Amino acid sequence: MNFIVTIDGPSSSGKSTLAKKLAKKLSFAHIDSGSIYRAVTLYALQNNLLLNGKFLINKLISSLSTSHISLKENKNGIFKMHINDLDVEDKIRGSKVSNHVSEIAKFQKIREFVLKIQRDISKDKSIVMDGRDIGSFVFPNADVKFYIDSSIETRSMRRYHQLKQSEKKLSIDDVRYDLLSRDQIDKTRKNSPLIIPKNSLFINNDDRSIGDVLNQMLDHTKSIINKKMH
Repeated sequence: MNFIVTIDGPSSSGKSTLAKKLAKKLSFAHIDSGSIYRAVTLYALQNNLLLNGKFLINKLISSLSTSHISLKENKNGIFKMHINDLDVEDKIRGSKVSNHVSEIAKFQKIREFVLKIQRDISKDKSIVMDGRDIGSFVFPNADVKFYIDSSIETRSMRRYHQLKQSEKKLSIDDVRYDLLSRDQIDKTRKNSPLIIPKNSLFINNDDRSIGDVLNQMLDHTKSIINKKMH
């Protein structure tokens, strides 16, 4: 019997870290849906499909149809993003991709492209998938749903510490502005905006340890799964 656990929330809320840890505890596959959008964004940037601040969406869609963007499971059971069979996991995490990924995710044709990848990967396994529309749109009938949130101050600090080693000129104000901009795009976009999904457990993790939140999520998930199995 396979199960689907969804974790939604804004950027740098801690959802991906929690998703990885929860998946490991449950022996489920962890799928970071945001990495798919990041890979599409990286692909667009690498192929010069950003002109005067605007993505050439029709050209991008056409180009994607002849390329291969996929999540591949490595020998440790971890899924990594690949573009035409090249591992791009490290390249999709930089601020250049981050600054454009919410813009890419606004487009319906892009969301349809990503949606197929998301749903295909869940067909034969139990998964924990995190993102911004997973419990509301991608898997509205998921077995367990979470919404993870924290203040803009907490999220900015997390993101800054994540990036400061590789991007020396980055300031905390730059990060805060980027996160607020992404929040605005994600929450107001026409196609499957970031919302708190129906029947999801809302968790604010501002003043809580990862272990504390993880234990709450694990207990909640096991409780629901046990009921479904009996």
